[in-house]
Amino acid sequence: MLCGAALVSAGAVGLTATACGEGGSQPAEAVGEPVQLGPAEEVPVGGAQLYRDEKVLVCRPEAGEYRAFSAVCPHAGCVLSGIRDDVAVCSCHGSTFEPATGEVLRGPAEEPLTPLELEIDAGDGVMVARPQA
Repeated sequence: MLCGAALVSAGAVGLTATACGEGGSQPAEAVGEPVQLGPAEEVPVGGAQLYRDEKVLVCRPEAGEYRAFSAVCPHAGCVLSGIRDDVAVCSCHGSTFEPATGEVLRGPAEEPLTPLELEIDAGDGVMVARPQA
């Protein structure tokens, strides 16, 4: 099921590189390869799930609607560190983002998170994310 620009249907995102804040000095970058996430049901209705190792943020604003974003902060390329009080947080420099839209809530980031395509396998419900075409 496709839910708008960064919304779900069935897709994948591949991101690589060493991320700031993980002991590395190079920013994380998207490489365009599909990445398998967990089951769609892991994402709570009205909430979000960070797949830090895969560098993907998935939100589920309501039942049956999913959106995916790159979890690489557009400010300096660090991978988001978590979700606190319903806000996606980058602990490298303090930027915060709205998980449902990817919009910046607090800088220094000036650009929103990059939307991704998301597929959900009809058979097992596993999500796969990839950059938008």
